[in-house]
Amino acid sequence: MKIKFLVFFTFLSLNIFAQLEVAPNKYYFELTDKNHNLYSLDSPEEFLSFRALQRRANQNIMINYSDLPVSQFYIDSIRNCGVEILNVSKWFNSVLVYSENPEPIELIKNLSFVSGSITYEIKTEDERVLGNEYKVLRDIQKGEEGDFYYKYGPSQNQIFMHNGQKLHNKGYRGQGMLIAVIDAGFTATLDVPSLQHVFQDNRVIATRNFVHGGDSVFNYSTHGMRVFSILAGNSPYYLVGSAPEAEYVLLMSEDPITENLIEEINWISAAEFADSIGTDIVNVSLGYLTFDMPVNNHSYEDMDGETTIIALAAREASHKGMLLVVSAANSGESQSHPWIASPGDAKDIITAGAVYADSTYAAFSSIGPSYDGRIKPDLVAMGAGTFNQEPNGGFGYGNGTSFSAPLLAGMFACLWQQFPEKTNFEIMEIAKQTANLYNNPNAYLGYGIPDFDLASQILTVEKEISKMEKLTLSPNPYYHDFNIHLDNNIGDEIVIEVSDLLCRKHYLWFKLRASENNQTVNIPDLANLKPSIYIVTVSINSKKYSAKLIKQ
Repeated sequence: MKIKFLVFFTFLSLNIFAQLEVAPNKYYFELTDKNHNLYSLDSPEEFLSFRALQRRANQNIMINYSDLPVSQFYIDSIRNCGVEILNVSKWFNSVLVYSENPEPIELIKNLSFVSGSITYEIKTEDERVLGNEYKVLRDIQKGEEGDFYYKYGPSQNQIFMHNGQKLHNKGYRGQGMLIAVIDAGFTATLDVPSLQHVFQDNRVIATRNFVHGGDSVFNYSTHGMRVFSILAGNSPYYLVGSAPEAEYVLLMSEDPITENLIEEINWISAAEFADSIGTDIVNVSLGYLTFDMPVNNHSYEDMDGETTIIALAAREASHKGMLLVVSAANSGESQSHPWIASPGDAKDIITAGAVYADSTYAAFSSIGPSYDGRIKPDLVAMGAGTFNQEPNGGFGYGNGTSFSAPLLAGMFACLWQQFPEKTNFEIMEIAKQTANLYNNPNAYLGYGIPDFDLASQILTVEKEISKMEKLTLSPNPYYHDFNIHLDNNIGDEIVIEVSDLLCRKHYLWFKLRASENNQTVNIPDLANLKPSIYIVTVSINSKKYSAKLIKQ
């Protein structure tokens, strides 16, 4: 395996040096460098798994300084001041510590390798994950058998909306893909029927608790279990998830009884862990906007992808080669802040909004755009009346963008499984191109509802095109007409075809002959084609040349 390396001697940084009164105390310290390190970029296999290195190699992503672990010498020096180390971030080169005594904190602040600190208050409140999520009470009826690989039952609508069943029928059900679910706890996950198959097949490969430490995540909240069931569930005739045969990592970063900025820092450690073990897809059914301490609240102006630490971390995770699907949040009906929450404002991720079963906008779904004007949400799925597992072993319907995100995340996994040679950015972009509002996005639905089977067809066609000789077209994109350049084929008989991405022909010329005085063929009659992507194929004798053409 060939791995490229590049060293950047810079860090992501919060650039916050404030000190706040807290009780009990949890302090976040940023460090100046990674000196005295036990690891080297020359041996990344010592701190990144083979799977993580392979993902980077497949996408031509270089190992850089942010991948290097935090200096253990610095960690030990901070611990020796008399504090407990809670979490560490290599991307931000930072340490989160706990101490009820302020004296060790003063010692740490004066260490030469510490650049700044911030503290967070912990306040116990009622359980909350993403606000305004609730169960919808309906009678549950067993679904009917259909001509599909899975028997979807009442979960059929949420899968069929995106033609996910067609990927499943083709054999793409998430096998070999690793999905991280970062959430608030997974109570009842070990007991409910729809998730038994995942554990029987040993496809939960790791669990980590970044709130309390250790590996235990099967308590605290049922929220993660519900999200997990929408991804991985398989109870025939009742619930089938979007990627039932994927492998999973269950990570807890959210404390369900508090809402504090510290949880964003917990999330960073969870994302870094997911990266290090080789995760492909990250589902984030969490969002942060208001906190127990109002001074830490995020404003709409903060939703620019460059301000909150969790948005910066989400983008960094994407640049490591993972594909992130993040809930938009559920504040769409709020008078004060109907907009997305962070990290839904992050760049280079998929922010998931919610629609009803009839594809109409769900009013609770937070809206865009981001403060800097980017389309948000990116895509939408069925987050209103989403069928999911209940902790008592039964099934129910729920509302929330927490439930639309795993539908998309799982289908992204199935699509990427089919086309492992593509990058996460390419997979995200093709899904957007298939969405029903791609040419006319809005602040409520973003680019709309993606069609993952259409994305599969498009990528299949592109793979075939890549085997042909390249063709030069201009202008491209075009409005009224375009030219085909035939520099080396003067005088030969040619056939020109213009087809859409479903291989439907829209234009055909036979036995056209280019002369020595006319090396360019003008195609004048395609102004009425609807804006989309087309394939132009030119056959000259036994050879074929092709290129993508964009109609604006």
